[in-house]
Amino acid sequence: MHLPKRARGLVLGFLMLVAGPATAVLITTPSQGAAASASLVRSSVGEIDRLTNVTTHPVMLRVRSAMFFKIAVPVAKPAARRRARVSRPAFVVPSGLSVSQAQVVADITAAAEHWGVSVSWMLKTANCESHFHWNSVNRSGPYIGVFQFLMSTFIANGGTAATIWDPVAQANIAAKMFAHGQSHEWSCA
Repeated sequence: MHLPKRARGLVLGFLMLVAGPATAVLITTPSQGAAASASLVRSSVGEIDRLTNVTTHPVMLRVRSAMFFKIAVPVAKPAARRRARVSRPAFVVPSGLSVSQAQVVADITAAAEHWGVSVSWMLKTANCESHFHWNSVNRSGPYIGVFQFLMSTFIANGGTAATIWDPVAQANIAAKMFAHGQSHEWSCA
């Protein structure tokens, strides 16, 4: 079978690409190469001649330096490890502080009146959130206190980490947030 020149070149190019960098070669005539390299690649030349039917005399192929051919081989990434569950530290509820539910209701009433917010609205929200328990903790947030504040929300609205357990501070900050239209922070509001 005799192929046109263009087809022979395409077949030869394809074979060189498929063979990879170790067999990428520089085609020279026998008089230009060393006898040792001719013996290394004689079988490759025979295959090319047989497939393309190009030459009538042997052609010597010489392997180029490996530094010209760098191949990026994809490396399989190790399977992602599952993260171990990290337990959150338990909150330390202050000892020695005893506030009755009646006192919490009185603190919420005073804060609501001070900020001009509906007393019943704030009492309904506090009852839903903590049943007026000053030391209530929902660990899923973690939400703390009478109005179940996140520490970040409490601090962002004027509280401190030291006063988050104080029902008066919680009532005042919640009343201020209600007065400024931030009641959407509570699902119970």
